[in-house]
Amino acid sequence: MSKVRKLLPKLALNQGFVDEFMAHPEACCAVGVIEERRRVLPLLAIRPQCSLPLAVTEHGFTFGHSVLGTSTYEVVHFAFTFRNVGNFNVLLNPSDPIVRDVLARMVGLGSVFVLAIDPSNAVTAFLADVGEANLAGLIDHQPRLANSATTEAQYDNALAQFRMRPEPPGVMLEWVCRGDLGYLDLSEPRLEMSPVP
Repeated sequence: MSKVRKLLPKLALNQGFVDEFMAHPEACCAVGVIEERRRVLPLLAIRPQCSLPLAVTEHGFTFGHSVLGTSTYEVVHFAFTFRNVGNFNVLLNPSDPIVRDVLARMVGLGSVFVLAIDPSNAVTAFLADVGEANLAGLIDHQPRLANSATTEAQYDNALAQFRMRPEPPGVMLEWVCRGDLGYLDLSEPRLEMSPVP
């Protein structure tokens, strides 16, 4: 008798995006897009700089978000919690064109694709259908985020404040792969990944 194996779809990313992301040695996070079954989905790619064994990744992770700032600017906070490993935070500037696009896709689709890459370059893929209820904060702030004019200085100030009192406490991921709208192009140069169960 043969075993039945679930076929996982190929995933496609922009090669330049992947090259820049993998060139960063520090704990980091990048936002972009990924193609799965001919659907282009919002992507959060993280390198937590620690091992993510199967016993951890098979249970998934907890995903949180918030919108921080003042009446004059805003930043977006994402938190990833892997059980028995820790919390990982990133702050994004919504005036960045890639961040703006990815946030609009998240709100519109109610889902996000997460790639977690550990120090051995093992990649774990998660497709999270988070839904409207879990994205309420982003949905409520979407008109403001879509027109954000947060400056680099304002972003740096928010980042410095968050680093002093992170919530949840954990590792701060450096936000990388900023500003290049070409990273949203999945036609050329294209990288295809074939997942294994």
